[in-house]
Formats: sequence, C-alpha cells, structure tokens
Amino acid sequence: MAGVNRQHKDRVFRMLFGYEKYKGNLLELFNALNGTNYTNPDDLQIYTLDDVFYMNMKNDVSCIIDNRMALMEHQSTWNPNMPFRGFRYAGELYNKYVVENDLDLNRRKLIMIPTPQYYVFYNGNEKRPEREILKLSDAFKVPVGEGCFEWTATVLNINYGCNKELMEKCSILEGYAIMVAKIKEFRQETEDQREAILQAIDYCIENGVLIDFLQEHRSEVLDMFMMEYDEEKTREHLKEDYYEEGLAEGENIGQNRKLITQVCKKLTKKKPLSQIADELEEDIVLIEKICNLIGDNPDKCDIDKVLKEMENI
Repeated sequence: MAGVNRQHKDRVFRMLFGYEKYKGNLLELFNALNGTNYTNPDDLQIYTLDDVFYMNMKNDVSCIIDNRMALMEHQSTWNPNMPFRGFRYAGELYNKYVVENDLDLNRRKLIMIPTPQYYVFYNGNEKRPEREILKLSDAFKVPVGEGCFEWTATVLNINYGCNKELMEKCSILEGYAIMVAKIKEFRQETEDQREAILQAIDYCIENGVLIDFLQEHRSEVLDMFMMEYDEEKTREHLKEDYYEEGLAEGENIGQNRKLITQVCKKLTKKKPLSQIADELEEDIVLIEKICNLIGDNPDKCDIDKVLKEMENI
C-alpha cells in the first residue's frame, strides 16, 4: 500500500479520507460538514500536500470541490496553535493552486480563488468541547485593529459519543471514532499495545464497523496505529525527560544559591579563600571564581546576578 513504507507514514485517518481510492469517504465527510449533497466522487479533487507531517506522521487531508477548498487535520494532542498551522498550510495550497492554474496576480482583473475552510478533528484524551473556534488573532502580540487579518480553525471533537449529528451523517467518521475508542478501551485491559489494536480491529470487523476497509488493510492499519501510539509514547517520554531535567536544573540552582550565600557570609568574616574552600569542601578554583563574581561588598551581593554569571563557569 502506498504511503505505508514512506519515511513519514500516514495516519489511519488520512488513509480513510485522503487516498484516491477512498475519496468517496472524503466526499461523504465534506457533505456532512457543509450540509451539501454532492454524489459524484469524481467531482472532488484531492489536493493534499506531500510534505506536511507532525513528528513522523502525516495527518492532513485537503480537497477542492465546487470552488471550495477544504483543509482538514487530525490531532490526538491538543494544540492551541492550529490556526497558525492551518494558515501556513493554506498558503502552501494557494501557492500550488496559483502555479497549477497559471494565475497572474499582477493583472488588473480580480483573480477568483476557491473559498477555504479549515477543520481540525481531535480525539485526544484531554477533555474538550464538541466544537471550538480558534482564532489566529488570539496569538497576535498587538490587539486586532483595522486592516488586521483573521483566520480560524474549527476544532471538532471526534471522540466517540461527541458530535453525534455529524457522525450520523458520516458513517466512516463514526466508524473511525468507534475503532479508536475500542483501542483505548482494550489498552486499559492489556499492556500489550499490539494486542489491544488487534482486538479493536477484530471487534470492528465482527460488528460491521469499517468492515471492508479493515479486512483489506488489516496489517497496514495495525502498522499505522502502532506508530501513532509509539508517537504518543515518545511525547510522554519527552515530557518525563524535560521534567527530570527541570528538577535537576532546579536542584543545581538551589545548590549554587546556597553555596553563594555561604561564601558571602564567610567573606563578610574576612576568611581567606583557602579556609573557605576547606570549610565548604569545595574546589578552591571554584571558590575563587565565585568570590570574583561577588565582588568587594559581599553584604550587598546580588545573588541572582551571580547565579546567572555562574552558568558560564
């Protein structure tokens, strides 16, 4: 299957809705989002970029139909920067559109372009509303004024049980939500991640959920979900590493602050450097450097300034 053996692999969401052979699924999703009734998948042009990915997973789908350009992304981690990501993505899509249609933006005649819309499908573990509108202007450093640009991301919670009306209109999206929910459920029952995914796939096939898709692509789906959850594990490990590094850094700063304070007290008592080093059981070279940073007036030492200077020691 194309897409599975690339360096940056597709998510199952992208496979379900972004592959040419399944563009009928994308048409159904577009209709569900827009209240339209398009029936011919060939009227829809998949317009997804090839080089957009999050970590090592491609999670985007884009299409053009009837002069509308729909941008869609799947996220399993909450990200408040989605409007900016979508804005940049849209810029790349419009660059592509201008080149492919040989548009001259320097003409006096107004160039008409497809109307954009940007959806983010979220199914992470963080509790979020069923529907949120995120604005790019929330990230502006200066309050919005006349002439300012706006771009929005419509974030839809697709955890199973949310947005029921949308799910009723798009059975493929509902099936995807059920499959992910079952993976999460089975992962609570077993530490074997692979087994949990296989159990969820079997459950869906036995209960008529995405049955044709899963029967045809069982191994690819397993591979994709394994990589998705490896990505999740990587994020958790990174958080743990940053936390531990933060603790270590905080502990080191605390120790240095204590050392500077002790040196200041001993300098106030006019003790020689060798004696200070012996009493504190520290290297005399380090004590000498700290004393130079403290200066001639230890009673008025700026400890925070000395701490900052110690970073270079």
